[in-house]
Amino acid sequence: MGSPMKLKQCGRFGLIAALLSAAVALGARMSWGQDSSRVCVSRGERVLLPPSVLAPSWVYPEGKLDYFVVEGLLDKAVASLTGETSVRTAWSQLFRPSDRVGVQIDVPTLPVHQALIEAVIRRLTRAGVSTSNIIIYAGDENALFYAGFDLRHDGDGVQVMGSDSEGFRGGLSRIVLDYCTAIINLSRLRVDPQIGMSGALANCLAAVPHVERERLRRAPETLAAAAARATLRRKLRLHIMDALQPAYEPSASSDALPTTWVYGGVLASYDPVAMDIVGREILLEKLRETDPQATELQPPVTYLEPACERYHLGQCDRAKIEIVTIGPESG
Repeated sequence: MGSPMKLKQCGRFGLIAALLSAAVALGARMSWGQDSSRVCVSRGERVLLPPSVLAPSWVYPEGKLDYFVVEGLLDKAVASLTGETSVRTAWSQLFRPSDRVGVQIDVPTLPVHQALIEAVIRRLTRAGVSTSNIIIYAGDENALFYAGFDLRHDGDGVQVMGSDSEGFRGGLSRIVLDYCTAIINLSRLRVDPQIGMSGALANCLAAVPHVERERLRRAPETLAAAAARATLRRKLRLHIMDALQPAYEPSASSDALPTTWVYGGVLASYDPVAMDIVGREILLEKLRETDPQATELQPPVTYLEPACERYHLGQCDRAKIEIVTIGPESG
């Protein structure tokens, strides 16, 4: 057995090594704010199951997603982002078994696909995170309930809850402040009749009170203020965007779903601004199929430049955003 001095030195060196490792990983994740950003776009040629008795159109108006394909798209996006060939290693690089992980999901109007949420949960558990340390949350519990989620506030297994029901402190959700040590921002790409586009930055409105959400949506040039809250920003480790079936036209009524198309994509990035820049390009490309002269979504997306210039949340210079496309439709 070594001497106490040697053991103390080993412990000190081990701590220093761990801190250096964490600093390197953090530097890799935060470098987007200084130089360039990477957005990984994983696309599938066929993401929907063929219509059948198990996938009737009257039950699945958008079509039923193939869960195995969706999981594969997520794996490729995250592996490409982290630079790891092993999916388990990629997720272990981002999340530790001791983490309590909040998965902030997009619910209003057009919820994130259940297949993608379940794929994220499976990858977290394989990285060693217990299901009892995973919280699925959105801003409003009613929206979660109407989207088909079973609310669960305690006990074993994944918990599902809303920021509004858990309360706020200092204008930020207690879920973010007290319940989580790490957060995944899981948004769904779609046009928005009020702010132009809903994506990674807009999904962060789930962390602030309802009144503040509405105020920021009415003044979209300040919308990124929610994502800029220090605690939320510090705990956000990964941004994932559901672009499997983006919405390119808002719904004609509150009872109808927005018009979608099959893009078959899952995006991953450390940078929410760069991710939204790429998301806007995806929507514009679809819009130009019907209007070749279109240069902007309507209304224009006014919160991206302030998110970069005023709130320093990421990269908005397209020349400094690297898009890595993986899949049969790359190029």
